[in-house]
Amino acid sequence: MPMKSLFIAIQFLTIIPFGEKLKIEEGEFARSMVFFPVVGLIIGMFLVLINYLALIFLSSFVVNVLIIITWVILTGALHLDGFADTVDGLWGGQNKEERLKIMKDSFIGAKGGVALFCLLALKFALLMEIIPQYKYQTLLFTPVMGRWAMVVGIFLAPYAKEEGMAMPFVEHKDKRHLLWASLIALIIGLFLFKFVSLGIMGLTFFATFILTSYLKRRIGGITGDTLGALEEIIEVFILLVICLFSS
Repeated sequence: MPMKSLFIAIQFLTIIPFGEKLKIEEGEFARSMVFFPVVGLIIGMFLVLINYLALIFLSSFVVNVLIIITWVILTGALHLDGFADTVDGLWGGQNKEERLKIMKDSFIGAKGGVALFCLLALKFALLMEIIPQYKYQTLLFTPVMGRWAMVVGIFLAPYAKEEGMAMPFVEHKDKRHLLWASLIALIIGLFLFKFVSLGIMGLTFFATFILTSYLKRRIGGITGDTLGALEEIIEVFILLVICLFSS
């Protein structure tokens, strides 16, 4: 059922409440990937609302801080945690096994903490640079691209571990999931940025390919943590691309 797949995607990627937790079969996790870009759009709508309301009373500096905080809260910091764990693992391990073991550790190391601070600071700085006439489109499209990149990453790389939270997505993936997720992301992009969105999606795919290729060399594929890291890196990448485009 399409609506159930959408609700699964929302429950998996955000903290937005939708009543009781759904009983989910592994195959349903994979089918929910179709709606990852829609979840990104929903997150973007909240960011636009915060930007619109807060600008009435506050400076753009404070508004952008509130946008970052809202961004973190809506996702439950899930992707940020994955980003920090990924940095710790890739920088701290000498081989695949050590890197995966470090990623599994729930504590964030010094390298992961510094990288996390830098990522959020860069995201804030790029938001400050977005010119006002592109601000709403950027807030809507950036989360869409970040979650579309997760779907692309799932199809570009195998799962690096024998088990894990994201494993059902990889085991039960179907090319139709990628096709529909890409079509939804494209429609949203054309509405927001017209044909410029084709270039943005092309660059997103290329960046995702580079990142997943690197992960395959370092740990043999992707994990739930690296998917979170991929999403966060792509969001910063999209903000940078839009900044360059708008200037």
